[in-house]
Amino acid sequence: MTWMAGVDEAGRGPCLGPLVVAVFALPQSDLPLLVENGVNDSKQLNHDERRRIADWLRTEGVERGWLMQVHASSALDVDLAMQVSNLTSHEIDIFARLLNEVVRTGPVDDDLSGGTLALDACQVDAHRFGERVASRLTDWPWDDWSIDSRHHHDETNPAVSAASVLAKVERDELVRVLESELGSPIGSGYPNDPATKEALPALVDGSEPWEHLRWGWATIAEAWKESHGSEVPLRPLDGEFRPGQQRLSM
Repeated sequence: MTWMAGVDEAGRGPCLGPLVVAVFALPQSDLPLLVENGVNDSKQLNHDERRRIADWLRTEGVERGWLMQVHASSALDVDLAMQVSNLTSHEIDIFARLLNEVVRTGPVDDDLSGGTLALDACQVDAHRFGERVASRLTDWPWDDWSIDSRHHHDETNPAVSAASVLAKVERDELVRVLESELGSPIGSGYPNDPATKEALPALVDGSEPWEHLRWGWATIAEAWKESHGSEVPLRPLDGEFRPGQQRLSM
């Protein structure tokens, strides 16, 4: 049985909240089911459509043995990664970790013996992005597996589209939890979101920025300087990769 494993992220650009990466793997013969049930690039779906599709993927996945997992890196994880290297390297680490866990060391089953790792590339050179992910995979190359790394892969590959939906739904839920804990609106976290813009002055009006802001973002640095007249502080650096939370493992 030939498999397709799609990987995508949500939340690369926001100035607050988590970065979420998801992997979704299924037999290639099941790909038409995704299309028939409306699976698409998460950016092409509204909130209710994404929630419906995410619920369907989980339910149908149990019945059909599909594999999926979601990883959330907090704003702290992102800041520390940026201080050590850069956001793309952090994403590459997560892509590889999920593929190692879900595909390489997933169910011990001869059926999961080959296929394609379909990546939505997060750097300008999509081929190079795939090579960098491959360099972090355990014992790569894997027998009968190949890597297909492209830009906008979530628009053309249903497995990557499914991963994009799972990542987006998870990030939206986590941001709403943060908003509930804070007790005031924070919007989506994207710098051009009016609700996020309105929230920022209060979120930097303390001895240090709110812990769920990405302190290394220019948007936060500017808001901090306007409020305090000084450079935004750095996170205490320990140089360790923080794996965050992983969910939806099947």
